Amino acid sequence: MKQQIIKYLQILFPFIITVALWRLSVPWINPVGILAIIPIFYCSFIRPVHYFVPFAILICFLIDYKFNTVLMWTTCYCAFYAIMNIQSFIDLTHTNKSGIYAFMGFVGTIVSMIILSNLTLMNLVSGTIMFLILTIMYIPITTTIQVVKDD
Repeated sequence: MKQQIIKYLQILFPFIITVALWRLSVPWINPVGILAIIPIFYCSFIRPVHYFVPFAILICFLIDYKFNTVLMWTTCYCAFYAIMNIQSFIDLTHTNKSGIYAFMGFVGTIVSMIILSNLTLMNLVSGTIMFLILTIMYIPITTTIQVVKDD
């Protein structure tokens, strides 16, 4: 019985950590729950989890809603998901360092688009801080997911 409960918690952990990171929003460290993008990216592209994509689209939409961006994160996630599933040249499931370089490219592109949509010094600083926090927190969050998901 105990092993079954642990197994179910391991299956549910990516969903739980995504919701927790989205709900734990702090203005400068985790604005609008943006850290939820890390498990969304990791569990969709690096170590795919079954039935995670509809949930990831929902959370991206909720991040867009709280961030006040008109479907920016949702559209970019869906476009990246489509590109990764259509092509067969790049396989992110076999990348080194938990795919941090692919994540930096994904997030850097979106943050750059957000900064360039309204180029001010404050947007530049907040976008740079957001990019740095996301890339710094990527390894601890993905390591936590790996430890919990491994049997």
